[in-house]
Amino acid sequence: MSFADAVLKKSPAGGNPHHSNEPLHFISTGGNDKKAVEYLNELFPRAAREGVSDVHFEDSGDNCFIRFRNRGVLEIVDVVSRQLSADFNAKIRMKSKMSLVERMAPLDGKFAFAVDGRVVDVRVSVLPLGSGESVVCRLLDQSAHLVTLDELQMPEDIRSAIRHVISQPQGLFLVTGPTGSGKTTTLYGILKQINSPAVKTMTIEDPIEFRIQGIVQAATNLKLTFARALRAMLRQDPDVILVGEIRDEETAGLATQAALTGHIVLSTLHANSATVTLNRMLDLEVDPNALSAALGGFLAQRLVRTLCPYCRQQQPLDGYIRSQIIEAGVSEQEIDAIGLIYTNNPSGCSHCHDGWLSRTPVFEIILATPEVRIAVEHGDLKALKAAAALQPQYRTLSHDAYRLVARGITSVGEAMAVTGSAMVVSEDATD
Repeated sequence: MSFADAVLKKSPAGGNPHHSNEPLHFISTGGNDKKAVEYLNELFPRAAREGVSDVHFEDSGDNCFIRFRNRGVLEIVDVVSRQLSADFNAKIRMKSKMSLVERMAPLDGKFAFAVDGRVVDVRVSVLPLGSGESVVCRLLDQSAHLVTLDELQMPEDIRSAIRHVISQPQGLFLVTGPTGSGKTTTLYGILKQINSPAVKTMTIEDPIEFRIQGIVQAATNLKLTFARALRAMLRQDPDVILVGEIRDEETAGLATQAALTGHIVLSTLHANSATVTLNRMLDLEVDPNALSAALGGFLAQRLVRTLCPYCRQQQPLDGYIRSQIIEAGVSEQEIDAIGLIYTNNPSGCSHCHDGWLSRTPVFEIILATPEVRIAVEHGDLKALKAAAALQPQYRTLSHDAYRLVARGITSVGEAMAVTGSAMVVSEDATD
């Protein structure tokens, strides 16, 4: 039984969540702000419907550029006057409960808005500029992101490997990748998968991005660091702990020790690949013997743009591209089996934007086999790569990306650019 089902069964109120009395739209407080209010009440729902992850308001001279980050790519959607920008700034500050007079320090806040019967949370960052301010709003659309591990888009062998890790009684599972690579989506998918009345799951995040009923979620602040929260959580009888990010030596050591004492510990780390995660942990002075014993697995991931199937263009599989694919670890047999490969149509069509539709993840995962544990214990990156290569689900990020190239899902240029295998600028990049 899921946690939500258990609450529904036991709660006399039917398990209905409490909703804030805060209005879910921008409200005019006078005749001069009507235009700004109408604009913002149209802009944010539009962004949510289009799947935009971030809305940028950037002051520059006499103008303000408004940009959407959609599928990882920024595009200008409007240019407005600085006066209108100032009105936007004031309304966003008011709705986010930020100071209206502080103009010299960066500010953070949050608000929510309604669109098509759902609520979208927004995380706001304000940064003072030489002239004006930069306001970036991160849209956290729970309905778009909160899915279980079984519902996440990933190859079945990767899903099975993750399932193996979280089925163990304890273990440290680290997910690596740059900002916007889908790490949070993967980790929340795992949390939703294991969330039940019989499992106590606790998280410490900066900030809390998505609320999940049944999971105890804490946010960092000046007095509650990742390390301090992790120490306190170990006295709260948890089964599963999510640490939003390992940033320092103390947190890395505590996370490792927590995994050694009977907990599943999930966290993120900035590393270029699953294998390089070892070096990052050693840089943080984690005891390699402890890390070897605690390890559940390393996962690296990226997001590549997917080609529009309606207007994608054929691309020749020439010698250069063939050499790049071989360098990524794809065998000659796999290359010979590739029929056509494709690139994007810069002009696009009615179904897409510049020949791209959405994004899909690529993965590299290493499980804690005896050979892997020995390599980790010795801090031997070369031995770790050799041990990983013995695992049936293992392939590098580049290799996984080129599997998508072979299936016509993405282009060679995109695979090169996103996974770091490119020796030249992506040939299908557009202005």
